[in-house]
Formats: sequence, structure tokens, C-alpha cells
Amino acid sequence: MAHRDATDSARAVLPEDVVAALDAVADAQPLLVATDFDGVVAGFDPDPLAVQPTEGVMSTLHGLAALPGVHVAIVSGRDLTTLRLLTGLSGEDAITLIGSHGAESTNPAVQSGMHSRALTGDDLARLDVLEGELRDLVTTRHPQARVERKAAGVAVHTRGLPEDVARPALEEARSLGQSRDGVRVLEGKSVLELSVSPADKGSALVALSRTIGPAARVYLGDDVTDEDVFARFEAPGDVTVKVGPGTTAARHRIADTDAVALLLADLLARRAVAQHG
Repeated sequence: MAHRDATDSARAVLPEDVVAALDAVADAQPLLVATDFDGVVAGFDPDPLAVQPTEGVMSTLHGLAALPGVHVAIVSGRDLTTLRLLTGLSGEDAITLIGSHGAESTNPAVQSGMHSRALTGDDLARLDVLEGELRDLVTTRHPQARVERKAAGVAVHTRGLPEDVARPALEEARSLGQSRDGVRVLEGKSVLELSVSPADKGSALVALSRTIGPAARVYLGDDVTDEDVFARFEAPGDVTVKVGPGTTAARHRIADTDAVALLLADLLARRAVAQHG
């Protein structure tokens, strides 16, 4: 009865194309379910460390990961240490964590599959210089913005700031990154990151896919960096879902984090029914 209630709720709220896509992958074997963190698993907060997963979502992801043939991953621009803290996952759970836009993971197969290298001394020195320059920029010209050092990059956050305050801070940070060799500029919602790693979310999940061999893949994302995944998940059995507004290569769209919680709960219910009848 609980499974039927979950599916009925989804059919009443989720777009018809999303419902049909979930029907199509309900019994795929194996199935990879992956999702971005901020704006998808969790809502936003002006304090990046104050965000919390939407109620029930983490237990749903645990439920999916416990089912035979289902692999679950959470992918984020957050560094791995912060991602562990915010998700409550230790790194030894069945759920794979992928941090720093693919540069870090609790699953060694992700890095080996990407053939990525560890950051060198030159990379770390470049990162130190970038952090100093960004902090000087923010302190002297944009004191309301916030700087966050990550494992492979430095981010400028402007969430909660007025547009006329946020835009110049992000534009100057972008110009700084574009003027430096070996630095990638990664843009998101109210955040801009300067990274010294070539990794991206799409490449990381393709590497994870090689170890799983999934018959179908589901990915939910809301930000510009998630487009790397949407562009790579093009197989007929892939279900790509954009959360919120904006131009996207995703095949489907849902409104917000509440819809994410409903979609994942519905997928768990469908999968359980498909496996247990």
C-alpha cells in the first residue's frame, strides 16, 4: 500500500514525461541513480555550510542503494570533506560521493577510470596564489562576498546579495581566472569557482558507469556544471532531469527540491514493486 501511495502521489504531481521515464527504468538491471547536491538533494542557504538535505531524501537514497542492482551517487562541486559532513555519509556507505566536480571520490574507480592525476606541487602553489588574489579582491572591492577554499579550487559565493553587488564580484573573479594559465572557470548559481583540476561531473560519472555497466542511468541536476553530465548521458535508457528553470540539455524537467524528493521516493517505490511484485 505504501508503494502504491508513493506512485499515485508522483503521478499526480510530476510531469507525464517524467512519470513515463521512471516507468521505463523501474526494472533496469543494473541501474545508476546519481544526483547533484546543492539545489537538488538540498535547498540553498546564504551560508554554504548551513544547507540541509530535504526531509526524507537521504533515507530514500539509502533505500535505493540497498536494493539489488541499484548504485547511487551524489555529485557536487563541494570538496569531499564538506560533502561528507553535509550528507552525513562516512564514505564507507553504499552511496558513492563525488566531490570537487569529479576531482575527488569515495570510490577509487572514479579517479582511475578518468585517468586523472593527483594535484602536483605546482597545482597547489597555483591554488595558493589564486586564493590569496581572490581574498584580496573580495576584501578590498567586494567585502560582502565570501571566499571558500576547496581541495582543487577557490570559490566566490554571492548568494543572498543584491544583483548589483553580486554581479561585479563574480565578473572580476571570472576575469582573474581567465587571465591565469592552468585555471578553469566553473560558474554556478551565485558562485564562481577557479579550479586547477581538469575534472568535471560528466567525466566522473562516465568513469563510474564503466565499473557498473548500467542498463540505465538517472541523473538530477540544477546547475551549469550539471550540463556536463546531461551532455554525456545520451544513451536511450538514460533519464536526465533538470531541476528548476534555465536552458538545459536534460531530457526532462521538474520544479524544485520538493519535486526531487517525490521523484526519488517514487523511483524507490517502483523499483521495489518491480523487484518484489
